[in-house]
Amino acid sequence: MKRKLVQKVVLLFLILTCFVFIGNTAAEDFQEILNASESILSGKPNVTTATQLLAALPDTDIKIPVAVYEFNDKTGQYQSWDSSVVSRGAADMLTTALLRSRQFSIIDRTIFRSFMNEQNLQSEGRLAPDQGPILGEMSGPKYIITGAITEYQVDMQTGGLGFAIGAIGGTRQKAIASTAIDIRVIDITTGEVVWADSLKGEVEGKKVGLQMFSFFGDNIVELETGTGKQEVINLVLRTLIEEAVFDISNSFRGGL
Repeated sequence: MKRKLVQKVVLLFLILTCFVFIGNTAAEDFQEILNASESILSGKPNVTTATQLLAALPDTDIKIPVAVYEFNDKTGQYQSWDSSVVSRGAADMLTTALLRSRQFSIIDRTIFRSFMNEQNLQSEGRLAPDQGPILGEMSGPKYIITGAITEYQVDMQTGGLGFAIGAIGGTRQKAIASTAIDIRVIDITTGEVVWADSLKGEVEGKKVGLQMFSFFGDNIVELETGTGKQEVINLVLRTLIEEAVFDISNSFRGGL
């Protein structure tokens, strides 16, 4: 009986020792992975030539409260019934640019319905105690920033192998894609448009391979073939939005 008891104790000790060893080894392995995170991560900052302008703005303790509403595509350009040529993410780009500028306190109204769903769940008593939002604490903006993508155009130069941009095909060697945005700042008390501008930008694609063109230097974009989508114009769009936010920031710093 004693021998069996001793065997069980020894076996239990060995099992616990193994668990401790494995746990320590796993912890060391996990720490090594964390230490090497920079070499493991594949995502890179999504920046443009204008991002440095936002980074160069001085930090401020007094941030201007603004609300971001929809920034719609009004070009009327579509590749299919469910796919527009220009990005539908302009409002998201605007929010990111405003945050990068560090000049604004940003309220996202593009997801207002989802936000209010959480508020309503709380007001209806559907959430567990001490969980969910505190009612009556919503932040209010002083200004609305909104706008639209108002122009889109692709100019082709003939010659060479065939390719397509934005569902426009042909035999081409060079493509110049351009787009424009109209953006404005509205005082929510008076409804007055206190700042507005229209910016237009273009990008030239140079042939680097079969149905491959280079836009913005090292950014290689595969152009549309069949059912594929092209996204070169989104680089221009993000740049224009960041430039607009830079201009808005300077206008506010100058007292509008």
